[in-house]
Amino acid sequence: MNRLKKAATVLPVLLILTLFVFNPFNGEAQKRQISYSYNSNKDDDGSTRVRYKDSRNDFKIEFKGDITVSDDDRDIIGISRGGYIEIRRSSFGSSRRIVIETTSSGQLTKSYYVGRKEKNYNTEGKAWLAEILPEILRSTTIAAESRVERFYKRGGADAVLDEIGSMKSDFVQSTYFRLLLRHNLTNNELVSVIRKAGNEIESDYYLSGILEENQKAFLANDRTTDAYIDAAKSIGSDHYASNVLKKVINDASITDVQMGSLLKISKDIGSDHYLSLVLKEVMDKRTLNSQNAMKIISLSSDIQSDHHKSEVLKKLVERKVLSNNGYDAFIGALDDIQSDHYVTEVIKKLLDTKLEDSPGSLGRLLTLVKNNVQSDHYASEIYKRLAKRSLSDDQLMAALETSTAIHSDHYHAEALIALSGRVNSAPDRVKQAYRNAAKSINSTTYYGRALRALD
Repeated sequence: MNRLKKAATVLPVLLILTLFVFNPFNGEAQKRQISYSYNSNKDDDGSTRVRYKDSRNDFKIEFKGDITVSDDDRDIIGISRGGYIEIRRSSFGSSRRIVIETTSSGQLTKSYYVGRKEKNYNTEGKAWLAEILPEILRSTTIAAESRVERFYKRGGADAVLDEIGSMKSDFVQSTYFRLLLRHNLTNNELVSVIRKAGNEIESDYYLSGILEENQKAFLANDRTTDAYIDAAKSIGSDHYASNVLKKVINDASITDVQMGSLLKISKDIGSDHYLSLVLKEVMDKRTLNSQNAMKIISLSSDIQSDHHKSEVLKKLVERKVLSNNGYDAFIGALDDIQSDHYVTEVIKKLLDTKLEDSPGSLGRLLTLVKNNVQSDHYASEIYKRLAKRSLSDDQLMAALETSTAIHSDHYHAEALIALSGRVNSAPDRVKQAYRNAAKSINSTTYYGRALRALD
């Protein structure tokens, strides 16, 4: 009951949760809406009020203290001193009420009312309580801790999971899952718990909470990790899915191999904003290797926004973990960016770092610029940035050759003039390549400016 008291204290005065029950008239097990609310007394005396309502019943329950129920869940056999419980039900215009209180000696007094008239508890009230109590226990967290202990002693985790499967509320189910997870469960039991939670809990809030709170146990081995990934994939909200991943990312005990596996969860994040946040979080918090860098490049292909994709790729460049294969994959990711502005921003960032040693690396980048960057302004900006690098003769010649794709005489001349400083100290074949490139400039003025830049 301490958990209930705590929940009653921290929850707002009235919190409406959407719950569901099985619809027997549908061929599949569906859930229909129920109104369910918790609120605490204003005087904060430790009492809790619960309302549970569906199409057939309207239960209002108020209680205080620790409540003990019988092993068959059909009777209340104990309440801590000073405690009580009152159960009201309205159904099809009629109302019934049971009040159970503790006396000063610790004994229970039980009263039963139909409408405003008190009836004999032993002959009528006891039978009614036996009828409704199992449903109340499965719809609230009353006696949750003792019930979990009882089921666990009787049949282990499977017995608790069977009981959880009969519950209608994500909130109540999540409470029982948390209580069960206090036990030292085996790997098989943990796998069952994770799968059950993923299948049963429809609320992204409650499911993500369970996954986040128990991630160390859930990620203990490959089997539990696989189950964890499957459960996380059932989270529909990109916000909560990204929260689960960020919690894992920030756990230093998670290995790179586990991290690579867990990144599969991000494949189901549809929001460019949240997916980019997750990938940037990985790069901020983890020590990247070339393998995980490849995974980030692959996952970035799911980002549709040029802005968010460019932010991820720029951060990856900063980490300097691209292998030769990673470089090729990175260029492929750049090929998906449609905006000249954003692709230029990434390329400039790439040129500010050490270029790959493989001979064709710059050539692949220049081919991308030639084919993809339509804006002459942005293309010339890339060549100006390239001119600041220490380039080999072959790289210079490749840059000069591809610069002819710039249609504007003004911007083409700017690009060549920027490269001229490198060309002037290069062999004659490079200078000839410069002159050949300048010949594609139609304007006499700009052509002359480009040639005068040569010594």
